[in-house]
Amino acid sequence: MLNRLQLVVVMVQCLVCFYPAQAAEREAQVRALWVTRWDYKTPADVRKIMKNCEAMRFNVVLFQVRGSGTVFYPSEIEPWAWELTSEGPETTGEDPGWDPLKVAVKEAHRRKIELHAYVNVYPAWRSQKFPPRDSGQLWWEHPDWFMCDAAGNRMIPRDAELDENVSRDWYSFLSPGVPAVNEHLADLFEELVKNYDVDGLHYDYIRYPREIREVAAGYEERAEKLGNWSYDPVSLARFSKETGVAAPDLDLDAWIKWRAAQITDLTRMVSERVRKHNPDIIISAAVMADPEDAYRTKMQDYVTWMEKGYLDAAITMNYTGDNAKFEARCKALLERRPDKGWVVPGMSLGGKAETIEAQVEITKALKTDGFAGFAYSHLFDRDNGHKAKPMAKEMVQRVMDGKVKTPWKKGR
Repeated sequence: MLNRLQLVVVMVQCLVCFYPAQAAEREAQVRALWVTRWDYKTPADVRKIMKNCEAMRFNVVLFQVRGSGTVFYPSEIEPWAWELTSEGPETTGEDPGWDPLKVAVKEAHRRKIELHAYVNVYPAWRSQKFPPRDSGQLWWEHPDWFMCDAAGNRMIPRDAELDENVSRDWYSFLSPGVPAVNEHLADLFEELVKNYDVDGLHYDYIRYPREIREVAAGYEERAEKLGNWSYDPVSLARFSKETGVAAPDLDLDAWIKWRAAQITDLTRMVSERVRKHNPDIIISAAVMADPEDAYRTKMQDYVTWMEKGYLDAAITMNYTGDNAKFEARCKALLERRPDKGWVVPGMSLGGKAETIEAQVEITKALKTDGFAGFAYSHLFDRDNGHKAKPMAKEMVQRVMDGKVKTPWKKGR
């Protein structure tokens, strides 16, 4: 029979065996940070970024490698981004002499950080200073792939510097309703995952836009009711043929459903292709915080993507300084949460430290799968040697308590 001392020893051993597993389970949490293409120009920049992310205890870096129909790694499908070689689009397609994605993967993995390749999906150009005609950029190669507005006009990039009639700079988008567009994007993302040991693929702008306010004269009512994009000839012909509805104006719900289905089809294609090369890859998307609004105004049906297994994680763009609104948006999604996949609220890091702390606590209380912060530039000064800003120190003190693992492998 065990004496009292032996019994205590056995009990302690049992606790030691049990509690670390339980603690690891509790601590599994996504701590993601968006790093945009504007945050780096050299290999030294990428190394500093990863060092800073490690110091802050982020476990996922969403590292942007496609912005405007150009890429930040060598590709046989799209040209090099000009941001690596100059201050303007005249160098689109020029090799910078180094591979940002390769460096990022190496540096992140060396620090036990997951590297998710962050790609703008449908945006294809953002300035009225256009790339060289011989650059291979989509603006010249496939002008028929771009969205058209409610009047049927090709979508031109909004450029406040060159056009006083526009309210803001904005991308020109490719049309999801053009089958060649989705084929091109699936080819591109398959190439990326095939060639790089990334832990994840992260979509941004995987939707129809609503941000542009300028509408062609006489089409204000149509744009307000149906959205201003995309009335390109291919989409209109396919919509009519596949739905039996002669024009979008005759059936708003059918128009929304059809356009949403085009984006869903892209998520299916990409999921099937990239998982052949990396079955464990995590596919995530930056999505609107309210799933119903995302579907009806952006045709972003991401709950369906998760239900079908095309999307592993919804990282919501829940950017607000109003904590009550932040919480309400989280609950709206959690009420519709599918049986599989992860929900990761994204928050702005450009506000007050106490707001960020409160919102992180909300994500814990609601049992979401972690949080994501937008963006790196609010934490570190990319124009001054990547030195820490006050917010970085505040976050470490308030919410980044110890290292944690990601929850991905549980329940997939």
